[in-house]
Amino acid sequence: MSTPSTASSAPASGAPATTGTVQPSLVNGFVPGPGDLDSVTSSRGWMLDVDGCLVSTSRAGGAGGSPLPGAIDLLAHLYAAGYSVVICTNASERTPAHYAQHLRSLGLDARDEDFITAGSAAADYVVHHHPGATVLALGTEGITRPLADLGLTLAEPRAARPGELADVVLVGAQDGYTREELNAACLAVDAGAALYTTVGSPWFHGGLGKSVAVSAVMAHAIAWATGVTPHVLGKPSPALGETLQRRLGVPAAQITIVGDAPAEIALARTMGSHAALVLSGATSTTDLATFRGTDRPEVAVPGVADLLELLTDRPFHSPHSHPPRSNR
Repeated sequence: MSTPSTASSAPASGAPATTGTVQPSLVNGFVPGPGDLDSVTSSRGWMLDVDGCLVSTSRAGGAGGSPLPGAIDLLAHLYAAGYSVVICTNASERTPAHYAQHLRSLGLDARDEDFITAGSAAADYVVHHHPGATVLALGTEGITRPLADLGLTLAEPRAARPGELADVVLVGAQDGYTREELNAACLAVDAGAALYTTVGSPWFHGGLGKSVAVSAVMAHAIAWATGVTPHVLGKPSPALGETLQRRLGVPAAQITIVGDAPAEIALARTMGSHAALVLSGATSTTDLATFRGTDRPEVAVPGVADLLELLTDRPFHSPHSHPPRSNR
């Protein structure tokens, strides 16, 4: 993905106007399809991405970042309006409560119960589809704690003999993976265990460059050894969509997925929901111009402040704004 470029907040020619005096703050040249703008602004359920969407950062989960303009205000508006909200990151090293607390330290009203990570979503999927399974989790507390909280049995890596192998292997992010862990994982998968990974894409984008997605790399190392393709349980998988719909509690057609990458658009499509793309992270105006058909979002805006303007029909002015740091 190319380096993000600055997007104009001028309304696109031919784009529909809102009912009030504020013109839609769409990306210059982007024209929504018939009814697309209304489908987003009338949504009752919202999933908000973190990195490159709410927060500008170079580390997954918003770590070390700063809120993007409008992020604090958008979240406050959605809660005040009574909408169902989930904040979702593909990070899996820490628990949802840890990431939510970090966002609160930056000024966002991130609630523990409304925060989903790729790790917690994976645990939710495994408990629904493999009840009573023994799970070998390659990762930190970000996946082991949600699995244990849901009553699943965690396998020890040293249990690598026949009859002691795990039923499920789940690969999340951590700083290092031991030979013992990889051996146990490969033996279990080779014997028929399901292989899952929290992330499928090779790179992480947070608005300040990119870094390798270690969980995807390690899952594909196990796949190379066993010949078994890992199933992705984070964005943009149908598995995550299933979890989101349970948590949001509204019909898919009334949900908008907000994010900075094609993964959020793909997630919306798997759910039968709507996509609002912000160009404050992984996607540039040049990238957007290449999107066709179902790869196009219903709405594309420079950032979440512009999305807030669409929802409130008022110009965005906030004392909470923080200028984004950039490597452009």
